[in-house]
Amino acid sequence: MKAWQIGSRTGIGGLQLADHPEPEPGADEILVKVSAAGLNYRDLMVLRGDYGTDLPEDRVPLSDGVGVIEAVGADVTGLDVGTRVMAPHFATWLDGAYSFAVFARDLGVTVNGWLAEKIILPANAAVTVPENVSDNSAATFSVVGSTVWHAMMAFGEAKPGDLVLAQGTGGVSIFALQLAKAMGMDFAITSSSDEKLARAREMGADYGINYRDRPDWGAALLEATGGRGADVVVDTLGFPAMGETVAACAVNARIGSLGALSGTPQDQSSASQGALIGKNIAIKGIASGNREMLQQALDVVAKNDIELLVESVFDFNDAPAAYTHLESGSHMGKIMITV
Repeated sequence: MKAWQIGSRTGIGGLQLADHPEPEPGADEILVKVSAAGLNYRDLMVLRGDYGTDLPEDRVPLSDGVGVIEAVGADVTGLDVGTRVMAPHFATWLDGAYSFAVFARDLGVTVNGWLAEKIILPANAAVTVPENVSDNSAATFSVVGSTVWHAMMAFGEAKPGDLVLAQGTGGVSIFALQLAKAMGMDFAITSSSDEKLARAREMGADYGINYRDRPDWGAALLEATGGRGADVVVDTLGFPAMGETVAACAVNARIGSLGALSGTPQDQSSASQGALIGKNIAIKGIASGNREMLQQALDVVAKNDIELLVESVFDFNDAPAAYTHLESGSHMGKIMITV
């Protein structure tokens, strides 16, 4: 079968299209014929050598995807050939609390991912895709779905009428917007582009702040909300921007921190301890989510006929161009590769 592999981990230029042996499922595994795969920022980090250690050059990347079961192992029950499935990228984290053990089977990192014609998955990780959820949505959903649900619902406990804040207009923030509006919450979003903010408002965002016009965007959100601030933050910026994130918060807010787009994960926080204590804010690091969280998010998507915003679709042979588009940061929503 054809598969892309990460190569030398020197960046996008290291990607290689290669012939791989067709995999065979073990007793408790399934073989899935891949229909499409989705890109996340972590996939760029893998190619740069910033995520995952001691990875072989022939590792197949991408943590998001959808496909149809082609074969099942001898011990597999409840899953049939022809069923359309996705899976959490931490393929052994089915439910319960996070532990380092989840990295043992991290799709696209410690085991082969979706950027190939076929993929092996643990049968108990597979999530059946409802008929009314498109391949575009399913292929780009598992990472954002489980992560946003963890940050916004499992930890943030967002409820109807709460104000949820997300920064930027990438896949995480746009799905957070869609989920929040489907569940009766208010939503605020930031961007450097007035055009993207206008599109976000068309999708239901109640507040949009241009952080180029207002570097003090935390204060700008308080002004726009009459001093209210955000009850829950799906934080993709991380510690370097934490001062502004805290400034944007309401008293007793919950911040689920899941990215570091404003710097690196090693950077120190710009937030003062006084501000954190004064507002009684809770912060939790969010390392994606488990299968149960993915299923809960998918149920809301199916019930509300939510179509994820897939801004660009690339052919399998043009995978490097898809990565380059992601790296440019010019996209809004998700980027997909058809297989």
